[in-house]
Amino acid sequence: MGLLHPVTVFKANEKYELVAGQRRLLAVTKLGWQKIPAQVIEKPRDPVRAKAISFSESFMRKPLVNTDLIDCCVEFYHKYGSMKAVSEELGLPYHEVRNYVKYERLPDKVKDLVTKNKVKMGVALKAVDAATQPDNTVEEERAVALALEMAKMDGAARQKLVEEAEQNPTESVESLVEKVRKPPPRKELTIVLLLPKYESLKKFTSDGKYSSEEEAAADLVVEGLTTKGYVEAEAS
Repeated sequence: MGLLHPVTVFKANEKYELVAGQRRLLAVTKLGWQKIPAQVIEKPRDPVRAKAISFSESFMRKPLVNTDLIDCCVEFYHKYGSMKAVSEELGLPYHEVRNYVKYERLPDKVKDLVTKNKVKMGVALKAVDAATQPDNTVEEERAVALALEMAKMDGAARQKLVEEAEQNPTESVESLVEKVRKPPPRKELTIVLLLPKYESLKKFTSDGKYSSEEEAAADLVVEGLTTKGYVEAEAS
């Protein structure tokens, strides 16, 4: 498509100094281009002013909103018939293209949630899957309610809600959400470790992912049980 946004420079002696567009300049240099469009401005009064110009230029080059991306991906998909081709042509990740193309199959009210940025595309698709009945019909109001609830949840809770909805297609969304939020039954254990093993656990805990040695030990136990086939691996 060429360079859609010129870089910004000011004249310094017999050369030009870059104010905004470093990544664009690096990209065209790598491509071997000899000439590119540039906006020439007066030399900034000081480095702070130059930083302000750079920030303003970057801030104003806003990315496409969701609806523009969706329309573009759908049109390209209709032309090429392949999500991979759309991904390569537009330079977008394949999983994003897949989600945008699937937008067409969303019920109108769920589409509206995506268009108004109330829920993300991935959440909308999960909600529709969870609201799909055994006869492959989608309950639109149920999908909307599920999508709005999922938007408030983290990934694990979201997946749990999908599973509960698929297993209980006639249960109310409120009841399903209550199940997900209800703490699961648990059993406390006391584990005795020899000092060298405890030091290893302590080191494992210190990487910042865990808030306590007990939490790290619980994860390791579950991981071991999963590896041995006693616990079903969670979908990523």
